[in-house]
Amino acid sequence: MEWIRLIGIIGWMIAFASTATLRAAHDGIDAHAHRHALPQFAQAHVVGSYPDVGSAKQNLQRLLAQSESVFTMIGLPDTQNYSEFYPSTFLAQTNWVASQRLPKNIRFVSHFGDVVNHASVAFEWQNAEAAMSVLDEIGVIYGVCPGNHDITPSGIPGTSYIPQHFAAHFGPQRFAQRPWFGGASPSGMSSFAYFNAGGIPFLALHLDCDTPVAELAWAQGILDTHKDRPALVTTHKYLQDAEDYISGVPVVASGRYPPSWYALEDFYNPAGIQSDELYLWFLRKNTNIFLVQCGHFHEEYRQSSLNVAGQLMHEVLADFQDDPNGGNGWMRILTFDTIDGTIDFDTFSPTLGAVRTADESDFTLSVPFENFALPSVVQFRAFQQGISGYLGTRDTWISEAAPNTSYGDNSTRVSDDDVNNAFFSDARGQALVRFDEIFSAQKIPLTATILSATLVLDISDDIDSPIYDPDFFVYLVERAWEENSTWNSLTGGLTVGTDLGLQLGVFTGDNAPDSDSMRRIDLTSAVTSWQHGHPNHGVAIMPEIIAGNDDGIAIRTSENVNTILRPRLEVTFVSSAIPLLADLTGDRIVNAGDLAILLSAWETPHPFADLNYDGTVGAADLAMMLAAWT
Repeated sequence: MEWIRLIGIIGWMIAFASTATLRAAHDGIDAHAHRHALPQFAQAHVVGSYPDVGSAKQNLQRLLAQSESVFTMIGLPDTQNYSEFYPSTFLAQTNWVASQRLPKNIRFVSHFGDVVNHASVAFEWQNAEAAMSVLDEIGVIYGVCPGNHDITPSGIPGTSYIPQHFAAHFGPQRFAQRPWFGGASPSGMSSFAYFNAGGIPFLALHLDCDTPVAELAWAQGILDTHKDRPALVTTHKYLQDAEDYISGVPVVASGRYPPSWYALEDFYNPAGIQSDELYLWFLRKNTNIFLVQCGHFHEEYRQSSLNVAGQLMHEVLADFQDDPNGGNGWMRILTFDTIDGTIDFDTFSPTLGAVRTADESDFTLSVPFENFALPSVVQFRAFQQGISGYLGTRDTWISEAAPNTSYGDNSTRVSDDDVNNAFFSDARGQALVRFDEIFSAQKIPLTATILSATLVLDISDDIDSPIYDPDFFVYLVERAWEENSTWNSLTGGLTVGTDLGLQLGVFTGDNAPDSDSMRRIDLTSAVTSWQHGHPNHGVAIMPEIIAGNDDGIAIRTSENVNTILRPRLEVTFVSSAIPLLADLTGDRIVNAGDLAILLSAWETPHPFADLNYDGTVGAADLAMMLAAWT
């Protein structure tokens, strides 16, 4: 029926525009002068005069394009008081969603957690079920994350962890038959969903409270396989606004919970991590996340943080449970416009029939959605031990001070210009890492064109010398080694020029001043060379040699208990065959003519001869061309 009504309106608009144009031309009247006489619908949406039906159609197409780019998402902050004391308010919220689903084009609903006040009280879950079942009945896509009150008897940290009640009511079995449901973590406490809106395929990820590393390992695998979708994340406890909450007294700065906060408010999930760790270890690394929403702290607050690509990721807190009547039914209305690249946030109460107009309640965020997803032709693969079933990482370190000792089972590997930490001892430590089994039709095809490859390392113990700030160098390894290799088995350690080839990158060993332990090193040329037949012996991390310095770094290994901080290789590529890419003359074969073009562009950023897109024409491009020779 909606389509029939829309077709009728379209026909009326075209007919009216044509009639108005003809009448204005006949009477010699400027159509602009009579815009006030147009019916309200046309006056509000159709701009300018109408010299012919064609321009009316163009206006109509623009109107329809805009309507398709605009949609609404609803945020339901902490409903625990409604489930216990005011069930009619909870029901009013979801009934309003049902009534406005079509008028406002509501495409997704996100619950911020704390569905109930007491996880073990049955009638609270029954009230929540009654309200949330309205969303099931109308078929709207939605997700729910657990809050601290959903996993403990009364929301108090350090008390019994009882997640089974949330899992029973809002676990994966509730959504299993929904075509939009993507899946859940092994615990069932985190989940994701798909929804398409505004011409964009989105992914919505709902994470467990205090989000344990095991949940993040699962979530990382989900995001790794969906880099073509902009992603939004909802988790219950992430931001706080303590300054505003306590009338401006700056006990802690507003934002993510600082480490000192956890001395006062402990974890609700016994395996939980701090919210700043959630950002550093997970959120900022995933460049398709554009929005993080949360509740828990009884305030409104927002901030924006950079991801590893330098893009702003917006973080928004909303929790109204301190308002009268358990929260007065306040909920968030997010209006997306994917053409303008904006999200308008409004705060509305269906029980009051009112909106909040303060800046913290009514604001607009800029989101260039196209920057938060890879183009459809670009594919992404990540290789990290224990993520999505990958088990091919090999890493170790060798020590001059213990030349016959193998460190392949260590949770960290060392790169150090003096592992003895003795003044002027200078006993070396050298680190190695390799990613095996990365080329196949399902991983990186041998015929693919690699666009980028990045090694991601985490420094668990950085340099602490007040005198020196040494660098660490990443080299292509040219000899075989295994995790049980030792200093002596590698004939006295690794030597540049014999055991080590091309220097691939350099990074500082000091995590100060912002305690950022992540290092990202460009391995595009190395991975491309391995793809085209060069033996893959991985890379070595070598210390800068400074006489008298006794400081090095410890790097987390593939055996580290923190799965998401293990070494990681990220690769983007296009699947077009190399022969097509290397055919520079366009004659559908790769021969001397193509080679002549490549050699003439040697060491320049030639737009076509730079086959591996590393910024300059060189040996890697030549290897690709020779591999495609016909």
